Amino acid sequence: MLKEEAIKQLINLTSILSQIKENDYKASITQLKGASIGKHVRHVVEFYGCLFLNNNGRSVNYDSRQRNLLLEENLKYTEDYITEIIDALTRIETNSRMLLISSYQNQSVTMESSLYRELSYNIEHTVHHLAIISIVIPTHFPYIILSENFGYADSTIQYLKSTTIA
Repeated sequence: MLKEEAIKQLINLTSILSQIKENDYKASITQLKGASIGKHVRHVVEFYGCLFLNNNGRSVNYDSRQRNLLLEENLKYTEDYITEIIDALTRIETNSRMLLISSYQNQSVTMESSLYRELSYNIEHTVHHLAIISIVIPTHFPYIILSENFGYADSTIQYLKSTTIA
């Protein structure tokens, strides 16, 4: 269930990549404090990369991610990177213990976590950034079509369905 939700959110992300023009993807947007859609996409996919592509399987450290500028500037490269992440997601068979390493106030903190917990974190992190992106798309890039539930957490979608009068 978790891996399917993560894949769904990454597919939502790729729906933008398949529509946006490369210059628009890297364009600085005032409402995003000068960031671009590409910067938000890079930020999201690098977290997944830390969890699945750039670690030893025993620990994850999101603070030490690469900050690969190709992910915020090159659509094809980014689409291929997301495909690698989706492939890694499909291979998950079981939960496993791992350590989460974070830095606060120049000090490293290590805590116990698990693959499922970190995957859940990545899903919520993705939804958060999709929601931010969904705010600027209609005004800056109205040619991009977003799904009705783009940028909503699954719990919000379920809640909205339950409150709809049939």
